[in-house]
Amino acid sequence: MRYLFPFVSLLFLISLLASCGGEQIDSDTADPVDETETVRELVIVDSIGVELGDSNYVFGSIESSSHSADGNILILDRPACCTREYTPEGEFVRDFGRRGTGPGEFVNPLSMTRLSDGRIVMMDGQTGGIHTFLPDGEWEGIAAEIVTEPVLWLSAADSSRYVGTINSFEAIDGQLILTAKVGRFDIDETEPSLVYWENSFPVTFDDFTLLIEEAYFAKVWASNFNGIVFIASRDSEEYLITGFDANGNEFVEISLDLPRVEKSEEEMQDEAAFWNQRARNMGYNAQTNFEPDPFRWKIHSMGIDDQERLWVRRGTDEIPTFDIFDFDGNHLFTADVPAISGYSGLLWEIHIDDYGILAWSLDPPDGYQKLYTLELGE
Repeated sequence: MRYLFPFVSLLFLISLLASCGGEQIDSDTADPVDETETVRELVIVDSIGVELGDSNYVFGSIESSSHSADGNILILDRPACCTREYTPEGEFVRDFGRRGTGPGEFVNPLSMTRLSDGRIVMMDGQTGGIHTFLPDGEWEGIAAEIVTEPVLWLSAADSSRYVGTINSFEAIDGQLILTAKVGRFDIDETEPSLVYWENSFPVTFDDFTLLIEEAYFAKVWASNFNGIVFIASRDSEEYLITGFDANGNEFVEISLDLPRVEKSEEEMQDEAAFWNQRARNMGYNAQTNFEPDPFRWKIHSMGIDDQERLWVRRGTDEIPTFDIFDFDGNHLFTADVPAISGYSGLLWEIHIDDYGILAWSLDPPDGYQKLYTLELGE
């Protein structure tokens, strides 16, 4: 397997992942978590999705979610090959895209975001790259042809730029080198115009753990329409976030002294089995040897709300728990979702943007996919 061309190996990995100048603040010392503070409650108020019935409400797999420019709910359903739009009350409005290989059609849409001008952006390397749609559902076209090295996990930066991650391969002196980047892309470009993080290392494709931890799941980030970007490592040892202004200059570092949490034996086995089985299903014939970190990530994901507050989800807690900071790095309060608990709580995805909070489970408790809307309680 290690002699395969980089393009073939990259297609495998992408398919695998789809399945499932300001003033810098000195933060050398992490702020300890205040265990006595009041934790505010995030309440589930509604849901969209049914097991059987109207196909507009039956989801194959929720890949990502967001809000439209007027506050409607957007849901990328990868198997359905479209982004669906709903009113805040859950009424179906329209689809962006459909299955196929023609104009505005998709085979394997990997990511979606909404730009500040209301356009919807979807990434599908198998049908040409970065697709854009007008707010009324009309397909504009392919803004950038990105086929061999798709950009993943799009996050809007303004009306014509987004943040994402891209991985490229290059043979140097007989050694295959993978370079992973998180950067800001102009909508019509194939390479980032601004790079926030870059990591290059040799690969042989027989060290599956290295590929996951050093490239595909190495970083998590959040951005807003003013070009502010926060980026952090998915790390079991350090809780550290770096903020960048619209010019790419670091302006703040945020850290917390969060205790490490060890994974249970069951959690370790489940995680290893998940990745190794996915590899085998996709024809990865080398030894599948993914070895999970014995400790949980300290940071799971991040989002920015309409009050310019950064929400950082702890990867250590089974009840989804967020630390909320202002842009100066001050810890404002903590919020959690007590309605979600136990080991399954680790399998929830929660999206936060300027219009609210959306959540869905990778292992749905009802056996079928739903999109939940959440609100911050008093």
